[in-house]
Amino acid sequence: MKTLFSNFKGDFFGGLTAGIVALPLALAFGVSSGLGPSAGLYGAIFISFFAALFGGTSTQISGPTAPMTAVSMVVIAGIVAIYDGSVEKALPAILSVFLLAGIFQIGLGILGIGKYIRYIPYPVVSGFMTAIGAIIIITQILPAIGYYPKEDSEFVEQFKPQAEELILENILREEAGEGILVLEDFEETINRSEEITENAILDEARTLASTEASGVLGAIKVLSKAMNNIIWL
Repeated sequence: MKTLFSNFKGDFFGGLTAGIVALPLALAFGVSSGLGPSAGLYGAIFISFFAALFGGTSTQISGPTAPMTAVSMVVIAGIVAIYDGSVEKALPAILSVFLLAGIFQIGLGILGIGKYIRYIPYPVVSGFMTAIGAIIIITQILPAIGYYPKEDSEFVEQFKPQAEELILENILREEAGEGILVLEDFEETINRSEEITENAILDEARTLASTEASGVLGAIKVLSKAMNNIIWL
């Protein structure tokens, strides 16, 4: 008869191996998200805890995974775009989306929907995983050679006119929302236009540059420029 500790050795080394793999991956995801390495670390800890709590198999090991990241970044990019590129403003909506996703996943698990994965053809699963790998490799070329678009002054410069227009557009949108934008009096608009400083334009231009070079297509667009600015160290 199996005792509580009959599988202890396998569980211990399995958990240790998963931890060694998951720890640097979690830290990297935290850094790339902009929330810092501690956010990635806490994410890995809590996902493992809840996966074990609600898990249905004795051999289950959970941690941060690249496929989930690739799927999630589409949702996150869309939400961040709605909030004009501000991760801080978008964070509550992002957390809400993933909280709901977790609740749905628990519900699907209770209903036993996961068993139908056996009916998905192998080429579909294999193709999905291969595409995820290709996406990750391509998007990591720029940081791997030390090229960051928002730090390339020549690349950022071309986005300054668009950045200035975007800042002014945001000011006008805010005024329209507050009901103070009227044709008879643009005094408030003039006052607020003083917010369009050189530093504000530069920050917005850097955001636009990063957005332009994000994703697979963005990385391919700036690849030639990146290859000419390799930081060999």
